[in-house]
Amino acid sequence: MPCQLCGTEGPVKAVNFRQNIGMLVARRSATIEGELCRPCIGRVFRSYTFTTLVLGWWGTISLVLTPLILISNIAQYFSSLGLSEPGISAMDRPIAATPPPLAGAVPFKINITVGAILVCIGLGIVAFNHVEAVEKIAPGLNATLHQGPITDESDGEYVGMQIWKDIGVLEADIKSKAWSDIRKELLAREPSLTDFNAQNKTFQERLVVERNANLGAGDVCENLALTELGPALKDYGAAMNEMFAFIKSAPELTSEKATAVDALADRETTSVKELQAYIQHNRSRGCNK
Repeated sequence: MPCQLCGTEGPVKAVNFRQNIGMLVARRSATIEGELCRPCIGRVFRSYTFTTLVLGWWGTISLVLTPLILISNIAQYFSSLGLSEPGISAMDRPIAATPPPLAGAVPFKINITVGAILVCIGLGIVAFNHVEAVEKIAPGLNATLHQGPITDESDGEYVGMQIWKDIGVLEADIKSKAWSDIRKELLAREPSLTDFNAQNKTFQERLVVERNANLGAGDVCENLALTELGPALKDYGAAMNEMFAFIKSAPELTSEKATAVDALADRETTSVKELQAYIQHNRSRGCNK
C-alpha cells in the first residue's frame, strides 16, 4: 500500500501527529494524519515533536495542550517501531527519493535559535526572582542582575541579603590577641566594609524614594525600615568607617590610641544594638515572613 505522504509502496501504519506553536495570545497548529511508511513517520515525528517541545508552551491554552500533544506523538511513534522499512522495490519510485515538505514544519535552525533565546529568557526570569538560590550557585550573576538602584522586590531582597552578609563578616569574632594580629585580621575584612558601603548607599537612596512616596504611612513593615533600619544602618556604617580609618592609621597601639579604640568600639556596639532592636521589632510584627 502506498504511503499517503511520499507515495512509496510498502508497509504503512495509520498515525496522527500534531504540532502546536504558542504565540502568547494565539496559537498555530498543524496535523498530519494517514497511512505513512516508517521513514515518513520518523520524519514527521521529529519535526512536529521537536517544534512543539521548543515553541509549544507560550500561551495559556498552549501550556495545557503541549504536554498532551507531546505524549500523543511519542505514543504514536513508539507504536510504529515494529513497522518494516519499505522494500527494495521502493527505490524505483522517483517520488520516494524526494519526500514532500511537511505542512506547518518549522526549519531546524529556527527551532534551535528560538529555543535557545526562549530558554535564556526563561532562565533569566527565574534567576532574577530567586535571589537566594542564585547567590549560592552564581553570586556574580546575582550581582549583575541586581546592580544599580532598587526598582523591585527582588532588587531589595538582594541588597538586604548582601548587607546582612557583610555585617556578619565584620562582626565575626576576633581570634587574635596581640594588636598587630588583631589589626591584620580586621583589615582583611575591609572588602566586606567596601561592599556594605555600596549596598547601604543603594538602600538609603531607596528609602528616600519611599519616604517621598509616604509608603510607611499605612504599612508597619515599611515604617520600621524607614524609621529604624535606615538610621541604624547609617549609624553602623559611620561607626565602622571611622573604626577602619583609625585601624589603618595605628600600626602600633599606644595607651592614648587604646582609649580611642575603646570609644570607637562602644560606638560600634551601640549601632549593633540598634540593628538588633530593629530585628526584634521586625519579628514581633511578623515582617520577617
